[in-house]
Amino acid sequence: MASERLKRYYDFSSVDKNRICGHYKLCDQKYKDKNGIFSNFLKHLKRKHLSQYELHFLKQDEGFSEKGSIASNDQSTTESSTNTYKQYRINKAIGKYLIIKCNLPLSLVENNAFRDFMKECNIKWNPTSAKYLKRDTIAKFTEQANKTIRETLGAIDYLTLTVDGWSDRKCRSFLGITSHFINFKMQPESYLIDFVRLKSPHTGENIHQATECIIDRFNVKEKVYKIVTDNVSSMMKAYKFGLTGDDESNDNDREINLISNGNTALNEYDEDIDTNSFQFIDIQHYDDDIIGYDECQDVRLSCFAHTLQLSIRDGLKNAPYVPKVLGKCQILAKFCT
Repeated sequence: MASERLKRYYDFSSVDKNRICGHYKLCDQKYKDKNGIFSNFLKHLKRKHLSQYELHFLKQDEGFSEKGSIASNDQSTTESSTNTYKQYRINKAIGKYLIIKCNLPLSLVENNAFRDFMKECNIKWNPTSAKYLKRDTIAKFTEQANKTIRETLGAIDYLTLTVDGWSDRKCRSFLGITSHFINFKMQPESYLIDFVRLKSPHTGENIHQATECIIDRFNVKEKVYKIVTDNVSSMMKAYKFGLTGDDESNDNDREINLISNGNTALNEYDEDIDTNSFQFIDIQHYDDDIIGYDECQDVRLSCFAHTLQLSIRDGLKNAPYVPKVLGKCQILAKFCT
């Protein structure tokens, strides 16, 4: 204790309840301080009698300074980790609420006005880039969502897919696949399995391959009951034979072409055939040769809403005065906007 060491040089006496007086033995000087505080006595010893101070107090002060430096380093490390965690939470909130839920572009984080706003909210926030937000924050959300979808789809027996294509303003094509099913609580659920860029031509074969690649990744190929699409020819051709291999689909296409060509050739000679010479033959059928309806039914199902839309559109086009009225409405809408 400092008080015990100071008694070697000071004679202490109580002045009142809150103060003490110390008489220095070597130089006959008196100093006062509060009870329990000895800073004035140490200052005199350090200024006027440095050798005695170094002998009894310098090593202790160095220990205090070392402990203080360690404490300050620990404090700075704690503050640094706290700031890093806050930075992570802020970037995570930006990606979750602004980019994903509000559907704002990633370039928002590089906007100067947005960065000024974030500095007003938190002066220690470090600006981030759209590239970092996409590869780090959004990627973690994507991985977590895919994990949840895989676990959910793995627990069901059957599902239905809806497949559709889109094009943005730059004429870039995309293919979206959504799964629909009824959970164990008898409640309908839907998940967007994937939304991919379709760089290849929009042929039925390419759409078919892209679909199989996605559903194989989620391991739900055997669970697909129906695939709902619009009435575009490429969609109809893509799922004409279900989710099968490409070789089997190509073989079926060749067989259909051969049959259609044969029917065309036979139709040219229908007039030369005498139907009175035909004889009926009783053909024996066995149960093993009969193919059930479920085995040959088409996996594709036309979207009812799209079919209804096409029917109404065709009906309005055939009406005598409706196209003219719609044309005037379109001109009026362009003028108003």
